[in-house]
Amino acid sequence: MNETYSFMDVRKQMAKTAKMIWERKLTNAAGGNFAVRVEPGKILSTPSMMSEQKYCELKPEDMLLIDYRYHILEGEGKLSRETHMHVALLSTYPEIGATIHAHPLYCMPFVAFGKTIHSVTDATEGRGDVECMDYAKPCSEQSVKNVMKYFKEREEIVRNKPIGCIMPKHGVVVSGKDLYKAFSMLERIEYEAFCNITRTFI
Repeated sequence: MNETYSFMDVRKQMAKTAKMIWERKLTNAAGGNFAVRVEPGKILSTPSMMSEQKYCELKPEDMLLIDYRYHILEGEGKLSRETHMHVALLSTYPEIGATIHAHPLYCMPFVAFGKTIHSVTDATEGRGDVECMDYAKPCSEQSVKNVMKYFKEREEIVRNKPIGCIMPKHGVVVSGKDLYKAFSMLERIEYEAFCNITRTFI
């Protein structure tokens, strides 16, 4: 391992989080990525093909340190196509310290059919329902604009709590003041999705 890599504690946390996201079926081989702001103007991002080629088994040095202009400052590899979305959110909202894009198992029916995941337990109370942004081609400039519009319309919540957004036919994106909070939000909405699906049988 190259000992000159900076922000090693965050890198280790990201590697552990990637493994948990995979093992807990919070994403699949079709995609998944996340980013953490480590200081003003600098972000640690997971590399491209994190899921499909690496099965989310990442080493701390796999994380790419970038600036807001997408220059790779540390690390080797290719940036995810979702990097523009992560940078847009992290550079716009100082209250957001981490963002995760994923394809959680129970969220995916809502993603596929453009349905709201209603908040039905106190785990997401105060954050509101997880609704759909306007559809756009995945990883496109318009997709980033639509995510930003979704967050802007919920700005009061965004500046105080993690939230989630459904990207129709693609996946979800969540925010958090740090990676712990973002991961928590991801898993919370996955359980809300499960409750939404099963409530008709109870």
